[in-house]
Amino acid sequence: MSFQKVVTRLQVLGYLPITHAFIHVQDGARIRHDAFLWRVPRPLQRAVDAYAWNKHNPFIRGAVIQFERQNGILGPGGVSEGHLHKAVIRALFSKDAKKNAWDYEWVYVTKADGTPIPESLHVWERGVHFVPASWGDELKGFAVRNGWIWGTVVNTGVLGSTPNGTWPIYQRLPKTTMRGAFPVPISWTTYRSLEGKQVPQWAGSSLMQPARGMVNGHPVRWQPPYDDPGILWVNYFDAGRGIHYYPRASYGFPQSAGCVEQPYNSAPITYKILHYGVPVTISRQSFHLN
Repeated sequence: MSFQKVVTRLQVLGYLPITHAFIHVQDGARIRHDAFLWRVPRPLQRAVDAYAWNKHNPFIRGAVIQFERQNGILGPGGVSEGHLHKAVIRALFSKDAKKNAWDYEWVYVTKADGTPIPESLHVWERGVHFVPASWGDELKGFAVRNGWIWGTVVNTGVLGSTPNGTWPIYQRLPKTTMRGAFPVPISWTTYRSLEGKQVPQWAGSSLMQPARGMVNGHPVRWQPPYDDPGILWVNYFDAGRGIHYYPRASYGFPQSAGCVEQPYNSAPITYKILHYGVPVTISRQSFHLN
């Protein structure tokens, strides 16, 4: 089965409202530009254009994950990286393949690097919603909602440990336990002194890891290890990084070990809005409504 046939099928079923196209400019150069079926925010268009049109594209992978969830391939609490394995291909081209039942959504997390603007998470949605005929013939049976539907302050990772890029949500859990070690900045002298030393991979674990490491060019000590049960409203999107609730005294600046942390009042709303396969873009830009 060719990749293009798979993509076309995802488009026909409503999981991928993006077409692969080129723009011809005056000097004859051909510039790739993956076009949405409707107008989208500039940051979303830039995020789409940053990736090659292949099976590793996070927007295409997100469409596959969403198809799996909609068609019963991925059960509750399941995990998917959006790979085009045999079960997906078989279901995708089945006469019983279900169309996408969700509005198209995108998560935009802005770190506002170097500015006093708080770090934030915003959700953009494009949906077509049917309305009663009594509302008038001029509506032609439906109304379109297209825009930013939700936003909240968040915390991202210290030392840039929440990297920039786009990933699809691959697992959703209302409650889970998170384990790991926190990166604490250290001097190069301290870094050299930790050579050969080890610490637990998480609190109480017998598994060990090097006591030192590097995060975005910064030497760090992996301490203190943590084993946190009861982490609520988790959307995993990148190698164990997730969007979830975590108790902090305040929000809006880097504090986590790499996850996107939300306040208690915001996190359940975000969790209710999102679903499997939604692309999450992390950016160092500040958020602008327009």
